Amino acid sequence: MAGPSAPGVEKPTPYAQDDLRSVSGYTSDLVEPLEMFYDSESGQAMKTSGGETSQHAVNLGVLLFSAAAAWVAPLETFIVAYAVIGPFHYLTEMAWLRKKQFFFGDGVVSPRVYLITASVLCIFASLDLYFKRGWAVYAIGLLIVLSLGAMVKNVPVLMGALALVFATKFFVHGYGLFVAAFVPTVVHVYFFTLIFLISGAMRGRRMSVLGWVNPLLLLVIPLVMIRLSARFGVHTPGAYWMSSEASFADVHEYISGLMGLGMHFNAGGTLAPNAVATFRFLAFIYLHHYLNWFAKTELLAWHKVSRRSWVAIVTIYAAMIGSYAYNFAVGFYASYFVSLLHVLLELPLNWRGGVGIVAQPWSAWRARRAAEVLVP
Repeated sequence: MAGPSAPGVEKPTPYAQDDLRSVSGYTSDLVEPLEMFYDSESGQAMKTSGGETSQHAVNLGVLLFSAAAAWVAPLETFIVAYAVIGPFHYLTEMAWLRKKQFFFGDGVVSPRVYLITASVLCIFASLDLYFKRGWAVYAIGLLIVLSLGAMVKNVPVLMGALALVFATKFFVHGYGLFVAAFVPTVVHVYFFTLIFLISGAMRGRRMSVLGWVNPLLLLVIPLVMIRLSARFGVHTPGAYWMSSEASFADVHEYISGLMGLGMHFNAGGTLAPNAVATFRFLAFIYLHHYLNWFAKTELLAWHKVSRRSWVAIVTIYAAMIGSYAYNFAVGFYASYFVSLLHVLLELPLNWRGGVGIVAQPWSAWRARRAAEVLVP
């Protein structure tokens, strides 16, 4: 007996707990999210010992490459990653999420309604970049709660959570800016990536040291970079790179402040140690986030989408790159909508991933206890 899955989503056969479940009859919907990310055929192939080790090795290579690039040329690495690699990641992931019905197939609303709602709210959040009326926090807050509806079907509970999210804005200083600026950036590209690395280590047939080295390095590398940046600076990049950063300056200064670095960016000045530390951190987490997605081509099979989807991906990607080539600020505003939309559409998957890694050890322990009772 298997837990419910989204319609049209192929799910690999549950892995390490197959025998225990067949003996005890124990099932849990909470461990399913660790499995439902993956393509059925390639996911099964990757569960061999060699396949798992190979994927962990690729992940390690991506981590080390991202760290090296971010250390040597932090601002340039961030700009290239965000403007060139980022858009292709957004578009390919949205096409893959659509194929998986946004992991919302059994949610409180239909996947189509979730897509339409996310798109409309994303428009308001994007317009807030210009009008600065605080719309972004309401749009993102609403989607955070609605995405929780992928797992929570109790409408009164969801309404209560929504009321709490909005009420907090009026009682916690800086809460709105945190939601609007921090959730779509550091929370998405760093913490959610960490969740998926941990889930990858947990889903293996055997305990893999390399599998756990990767999430550990993802935690340690940013700390080392920030700590050492005061002693090992970099040259100030050219005018193009500095002027391009001006589009991100407000958000990056806010993130830097939350990290205790207090960067104040001056496009016509030099990079102070706190600015170098901030850019190394951001360059590392963004480049790693993007490359980590492409490193899982075989596992996720994100490239297996329709020809129509590929035409749309290539066309929109070319338009986004063209807008950046015309003027970086224009490219930033043109691509912000796509960037934010992909963050919002991924939220149901993030909820499932987070619940999965928390529930997995508990579910495994209960299954083993049940097996011990039935098979002494």
